[in-house]
Amino acid sequence: MIIDKVNDILNSNSSNTTLVELCSYIKKNIHRIPQLNIDNISKESMISKGQVSKCIRKLDYENYEEFKNACTQYLDLITKRKKFINPHQSFETNVLYFTKDIIQNIQYTINHINLRLIQKLVKDIKQANKVYLYAHGDVRSVCYNMQRELQIYDVQTAICDADFNKDYHFLDTDILIVLSTNGHSFLYNKRVIKRIKESHVDQWLITCNENITLCQKQIIVPVLDEKYSEYIIKYMIDVLLLELQN
Repeated sequence: MIIDKVNDILNSNSSNTTLVELCSYIKKNIHRIPQLNIDNISKESMISKGQVSKCIRKLDYENYEEFKNACTQYLDLITKRKKFINPHQSFETNVLYFTKDIIQNIQYTINHINLRLIQKLVKDIKQANKVYLYAHGDVRSVCYNMQRELQIYDVQTAICDADFNKDYHFLDTDILIVLSTNGHSFLYNKRVIKRIKESHVDQWLITCNENITLCQKQIIVPVLDEKYSEYIIKYMIDVLLLELQN
């Protein structure tokens, strides 16, 4: 996802390079980019057209059109986000309804998920030399929580870049855990799917979408109501981390 790539650059670079400057511009103006051409961006960001094109390729887009489409797709996903608040009800009422729905969805998931697969993944994590985590979109933040928790148990952990573009030197005892709430963002980046599938490493996928076939081992998280998928995925990661204490 474009915003993950931009954040990766901004978070990992302190120097004021052209790429950092462009990423900063993109983050501030992503809602406008679908209506802009490369000349507009060059003028507004005060970065030459040639440098803008070069930076776009560094972000793993072949050309400006592909980059602009990625921005459009990101904005489309944002506008489709489910809303849980009813403006005609009080805050207290909204909280009660939200809590009730979450509990129902968690109960459904626990009753239908294969918990033995969770235990198998935890066993693989404990035996791994290093755990690599990959996600994008809303669930990417879960990777940082997993990394922090796994370090408590002395499990070496690395979060892969948003493009899965770096040359990761996987060992036979390493594992890669891919998180995807519903797989929608994977539809927009076939190159990432190709890179993951071609990686010579033991792979696990955790997702709510049973139609994704990305990794050799998969944990499908059943959901009662799809709009709660993101919350349920996060809950199941907490369950996974709980089993690490065993």
